[in-house]
Amino acid sequence: MRDNDLTMADPLEPLRARTALPDAVAADWVALGNALLHHANGDRAGLREAVDALVRAYRLDANCDPRLLHNVAQTAFILRDWPLVESSTALLLTRDANDANALVWRAAAVEARDDFAEAQRLLHEAARAAPGNHIVLHKLALCIKEQGRFGEAEALLHRVLEMTPNNAHALFDLSELEVRAGRYAQGWLDYEARVAFAHDANAAKDALAAISANWRGESLTGKTLVVYGEQGNGDCLWAVRFLPLLAERAQREGGRVVFGYAGAMQQLFERMLPDGIAIETSLRTKPDFHCGLMSLPLRLGINDPSTWGRPYLSADPARVELWRERVSAATAAENRKVGIVWNGNPDHIRDRRRSIGAHEFARLLDVPGVSFFAVSPGREQTVGQWRSQGGDVIDLTPQFEAGFDDVAALLMNLDVLVTIDSGPAHLAGALGVPTWLMLDRVSAWFWGDETERTPWYQTAELFRQPSVGAWRPVLEQVRARLEALVA
Repeated sequence: MRDNDLTMADPLEPLRARTALPDAVAADWVALGNALLHHANGDRAGLREAVDALVRAYRLDANCDPRLLHNVAQTAFILRDWPLVESSTALLLTRDANDANALVWRAAAVEARDDFAEAQRLLHEAARAAPGNHIVLHKLALCIKEQGRFGEAEALLHRVLEMTPNNAHALFDLSELEVRAGRYAQGWLDYEARVAFAHDANAAKDALAAISANWRGESLTGKTLVVYGEQGNGDCLWAVRFLPLLAERAQREGGRVVFGYAGAMQQLFERMLPDGIAIETSLRTKPDFHCGLMSLPLRLGINDPSTWGRPYLSADPARVELWRERVSAATAAENRKVGIVWNGNPDHIRDRRRSIGAHEFARLLDVPGVSFFAVSPGREQTVGQWRSQGGDVIDLTPQFEAGFDDVAALLMNLDVLVTIDSGPAHLAGALGVPTWLMLDRVSAWFWGDETERTPWYQTAELFRQPSVGAWRPVLEQVRARLEALVA
């Protein structure tokens, strides 16, 4: 292979080779960092390599590129590397106290450690430095929302939309506040803004959009509609309940509905779908219309959740029996059996706020007469620590063989699930398993606001933080319920 062929195969290779030399200078690291940024396309590993290269350049020569510190701070902001954001923006603000971008990035970093007063001060400084900037106002609205001040946040989002009427991100954030407040008709309509997100790439959506029209509730007479799964597992678990109603309408009108889904919950969904809906894991059917699963409440006019709380999923009976034997063999027969989920996917943007630290969660684990079962896989290290401290905590997740079918079967053999806001909460609610849901002060819009029950799941009970980060009162309430359960 000729040298120029190698360059065409990997345009970054010559830059990496140059920085590997002992005489590499700051400009070489800048060139590599900027090229990595150009090729990253949102890939976290690529962004991490890029910011590391830029930091190396700064340490060699802080003045080698006028945009260097800005690129470091912005990339660290995207990666949510808050210590690097704080250190780089401190330098930027020393140079220019009115650098609006640096103020916004720094506000996000201090907000991540729950210093909301300082975050708001920085955002107000940014607003003075860049008057009329809708991005700054949007960030301020989100900062206020994270404190549970929903009315103030909504008013700010309306100001943002007055300035930028087609701002899909602001409209989406507004929709979550509207649905939280129970204003479903307007909330579902505004929630459609999500389809405009460039970063929310959905291969199924893109493929379907190329060959069919977006369904806006038109008659299905003689038509085929493909509904595609979207967003996270919790979203799909929540919204799949609406498919049977759609199937009834299609049958009444003489149309056909296909559910496009290739995820880990396929067998769960297949058991609940009526004969009128088939699941396709690849795009075999050429439809007339397509529609995201989360758009069904809007298109079907679901504005009263009070009739939608009954269980609608079922576990595989054979697996339920298999897991009955496993659970029975793992603990004393007289013990109450309680599932636990204390943290979620760390890549979720709100995982730090919705999750509970292992040390704090341990307050629940010494209730006599209770055997606790880890529900989420991959937590063996934490479970081992709890067991070494005397906790009756059991982890059977290495025996999961059939994905969510095993999770469902395990849940059906427990007395209750104690969980944070994550996919298992939706699964337990959809199965009709008693669920004690521990919610951070803001939480997802599914759970409304200031209530102990949710109309979406009859068997779910909500335990809310009284203030941001205050898990102790929540854990004390749940512990009291566990003690009563044993009694």
